[in-house]
Amino acid sequence: MDELARTIWEISHAAYTDDAPWTAEQFASDMKLAHSHYFVEKTETVAFLGFHQVCDEIEITNIATKIKGRGYGTQLLERLLDYAKVHQIATIFLEVRASNHAARLFYEKFGFLEIGRRKNYYQHPQEDAVLMSLKVGKADE
Repeated sequence: MDELARTIWEISHAAYTDDAPWTAEQFASDMKLAHSHYFVEKTETVAFLGFHQVCDEIEITNIATKIKGRGYGTQLLERLLDYAKVHQIATIFLEVRASNHAARLFYEKFGFLEIGRRKNYYQHPQEDAVLMSLKVGKADE
C-alpha cells in the first residue's frame, strides 16, 4: 500500500471521534482516480484535505487534522478556495455529520450554506448527513 495513503488514513483515524470514514485501502484507491486530488500539510504531515473535481464543481471528500486549534484546517480550506478561483470552479460541495456542530460552524465561517440532508447516511453511529455548498464562481454561471 502507498505510504501517503497510510499516512492520510492515520490522520483521518486520529481526527474522527467515531470511526475513520475511509480505510487506508479506500484512500489508496481514491488517489488513483484522475479527478481525485489531495492537499497535504507537509511540514508535519498532520492534516489533509481530499477532493474530487469534475468539470467546474468540487466535492470535498475528506478533511482532517491530527492536532486541533493550530489552523491547519483553515489553511487547507483557504488553499482549496485559491485553487477553485484559479481553476474557475463554480461550486464546492461537502457533507458533514448532522451532530458535528464544530465542523458545520467552520464551514459556515467560509460561507458554506446547508442545501439539504441525506437521511441515515453515516454509520457507526447512524446519522444524517448535512449537505453544504459554497458558490465560488459567478452566480450566473
